Amino acid sequence: MEQPVETRQATIEDLPAIAEVFIEAFPESVLHYTGRTTIPPNALVDAFRVCLDAEPEAFFVATIAGRVAGYIFAPTHFSRIATTAILHGHIFRLFWGWITGAYGVGFRPMLMSVRNTLLLVSRKEQEKMHSDGRILSIAVSPSAQGHGVGTLLMQAGLHYLQARGVTTVRLEVRPDNPQAIHLYEKVGFTHVGTTHDSQGEWLIMVKRGY
Repeated sequence: MEQPVETRQATIEDLPAIAEVFIEAFPESVLHYTGRTTIPPNALVDAFRVCLDAEPEAFFVATIAGRVAGYIFAPTHFSRIATTAILHGHIFRLFWGWITGAYGVGFRPMLMSVRNTLLLVSRKEQEKMHSDGRILSIAVSPSAQGHGVGTLLMQAGLHYLQARGVTTVRLEVRPDNPQAIHLYEKVGFTHVGTTHDSQGEWLIMVKRGY
């Protein structure tokens, strides 16, 4: 009998498993930033720790037989993440992890990451379809795909945003990810524009008035 998929809010103990899901789900991004297909997960753990600290109620995991199979981070206040990173000292912890070699990445990957983050923040104020509510990150382990994990995670994230009065939600997806695009269209997102970072093009999708 197939094991049921369960969703719950993420905890700090889930972060290593969440980092592993990201690495498995987005090998092209890992390769782009580091030049390697696998990396130590501690850098991602520290990055996701910022998200969890900024809005813990917005971070969900899906589990199968007690193991994390996917996650979603759906913050109501996108701008709170940068504020939390600075005020709670995360930015200094990330910088220290980089310069001490704990993350195993060089100068170029860190520079690209900072550049792409700054582009993301600056775009927030420039675009007419602006919404602070986001599906900022969602991933499903390849071994768990085809079991409805992504749909359940999207439902959890959207329900959270709706319950907090968010009426317009934005996400970004690579155009060469048709499986994800189909999922987002199925739950009501429409394509409204494009943007770019060092890795290439993103499709901007928005869900309004739900």
